[in-house]
Amino acid sequence: MNKNKIIQNKFKSWGINKKEIPSGNEVLKREIISRFPTEPEKIISSKHSPLIWLPLTFTAMAVFVLFVNFTGYSNNVGKQDTQTQLQTEPAPTSDIYKSTVSTMPFYREEGSSISDTREFLKVNYNASLRTRNVSDLRIKVESIIRNLGGRIDYSNSGEKNGYINFVIPKSNLESLKIGVKDLVWTKFYNEQINSQNLLSEKQIIEENQKQTETKLNNSQMERAQIIGNHNSIIASYKGEILIKNTEINTLNMEYQYANMWRKSEITNRVNQLQTEINAIQAKIENENRSYQEKINNINSQIKNIQENLGAIKIQDANLLDNVATVNGTISLSWISLWAIADAYVPGALLVWVLFLVAFASFLWYRHSMRVSYNSLDFS
Repeated sequence: MNKNKIIQNKFKSWGINKKEIPSGNEVLKREIISRFPTEPEKIISSKHSPLIWLPLTFTAMAVFVLFVNFTGYSNNVGKQDTQTQLQTEPAPTSDIYKSTVSTMPFYREEGSSISDTREFLKVNYNASLRTRNVSDLRIKVESIIRNLGGRIDYSNSGEKNGYINFVIPKSNLESLKIGVKDLVWTKFYNEQINSQNLLSEKQIIEENQKQTETKLNNSQMERAQIIGNHNSIIASYKGEILIKNTEINTLNMEYQYANMWRKSEITNRVNQLQTEINAIQAKIENENRSYQEKINNINSQIKNIQENLGAIKIQDANLLDNVATVNGTISLSWISLWAIADAYVPGALLVWVLFLVAFASFLWYRHSMRVSYNSLDFS
């Protein structure tokens, strides 16, 4: 119904009630009509149409953020796969094993025999916690570690971040995980546990120990042989000297009753025997010097082998001690209230906020339009 018809009906109703048409009816009608726009629908549209862009704009922004988050998530999945692949690489062997093993190399075929099913698992534990109070959480974590018989090797914390490096007995790892996990909400706890079988290092140690013990036994046998040969040679020399001294004694006894000619022979023979004894004693001295050099060398060699064997046994004990412990790190980071809400809202929190704003602006637009149309109701 157009505006002229509405005004005519109004005046007609008034005229019926009054039973008369007022004077100046046409003038008054034209005056009233002139005060209204010719097309009110366009005025309403031009006045309120900008509001419709608010919900559309916020909806577009929400869709854009959703798209960005989705593509970002896909990229992060690829990065996480790469990081997971890197993390599954065997951890480097500790320097303490490298240094001792490298000093005692031996030939061994590549790979370990499948028949050796022993496991010497070295476990590493890494966790990250997010909290509203980093310092308080660090104190609680350190208390748990110490109560489980662990040792704090490094610790620091600030307002936004913290870090703890520690060692605990392997038997207490599960208790540590439970205790630390209970300090924060599940979504704010992340752990990574990796283990490596140190069987190859253990086999190297055992092979080195076996070869070193064999070398020690051979050296000890060589030393015994040197001593035996030396004693045999010295005994032979001393036997010769004994024989010659016996002959000299016999000649000296004969010398008392011999004539001048015989005494001259005895004297020459005794001198000859004494010269031979002196030569044998020189050989004994040379043998003693040679023996001393040999025995010193073999003793030094045995000492070095025994020291190496002791180092290998210490290395073996260190490996077993290392396997019996867990090296761990815990990183702490501050989390905002927005991040807390975002963690428990499915999808990106910003998307939901933008959708809510878009919906609220749409309701506002509807309300504004309703008020505008109601203002034109003359009934």
